[in-house]
Amino acid sequence: MTASHDPRHDLDARRKAARRTAVWVALIAVGVYVAFLLSGVFGQ
Repeated sequence: MTASHDPRHDLDARRKAARRTAVWVALIAVGVYVAFLLSGVFGQ
């Protein structure tokens, strides 16, 4: 017997992975922004 393939499961998994990627990208962007601000403050 073959396992039934539920496309909703794949969609949920893809959404979860996309959300996780978006969170990582946002955290990196915030980190770069904070580093830029701190370099301006401490660079004077």
